[in-house]
Amino acid sequence: MRTRLLLLFVVPTLAMIVLAGVAYGNPSSLTDMDQAKAAGWDCTPEVPIAGNYLHCAPPGKPSVAEIATGSGSTVPSVVLRVFNLSDESYAGIETLIRSDLYHDQPCNPDVANLPNGTWSLLVLPGADYRACHRFERTST
Repeated sequence: MRTRLLLLFVVPTLAMIVLAGVAYGNPSSLTDMDQAKAAGWDCTPEVPIAGNYLHCAPPGKPSVAEIATGSGSTVPSVVLRVFNLSDESYAGIETLIRSDLYHDQPCNPDVANLPNGTWSLLVLPGADYRACHRFERTST
């Protein structure tokens, strides 16, 4: 009986977790913009944002251009990969959460983040978002 329960519930759950990891790509394996784009991440608009950074949305999520102009769906949240445009290296992640869903969640601070781990407010045409930056290293 336990074996059946294991096969019916645990195995499919583990398979879904593995497939989700494959679909979104392993963040540590996306070490440059070309790898992210090849894995299906949408890096439009390909212009510097907030310094010299390019922001890429995962496959199946609206691009930064769609979120910024309000032409895409107003997803509840999205985790972006951020790359330094000068050398196309991976800088870290930025989490966006729609402002109506933001309730003082913590934003773990890092070297490149705002003081005290605060979420910055992005006032956009489709919906306002809060942004939390978690960079692996300091970039210019």
